[in-house]
Amino acid sequence: MATERRIVDASVAQMAARRYLENQYGDNLVKLEVKKCWYSTGASKGVWDVEGVAEVKKDMVVREHRTFKCQIDSITNAVIWFEEHRFGVDYYLAGGGA
Repeated sequence: MATERRIVDASVAQMAARRYLENQYGDNLVKLEVKKCWYSTGASKGVWDVEGVAEVKKDMVVREHRTFKCQIDSITNAVIWFEEHRFGVDYYLAGGGA
C-alpha cells in the first residue's frame, strides 16, 4: 500500500501553494508572501486554505501584484481550488529614477 503524504501543519500547505504557483509562472514568479493559512474541516475531508500575494514579472520593467486564494487537500497535497486577482502594477526603471 502506498504511503500518504498527509499535510500536518501550515508550513507544508504553504509549500504546496508555492509549488503550484512556481509551476504556473516559472521564473516569472519574483516574490510570494502568504498572508493567511488555516485548516478547515468539511463533511468528507479537511482542506488547508492559503491566501497571499504573488509578485509576477511581466517583462523587463513591469511587475504585477496578484492576490491569490487556494484550497489544498490535506491528504493528497494537491491544489483543488485556486483563484487570483491582479491589483497593482509596478514599473522598475534602470538607473534609479529622477
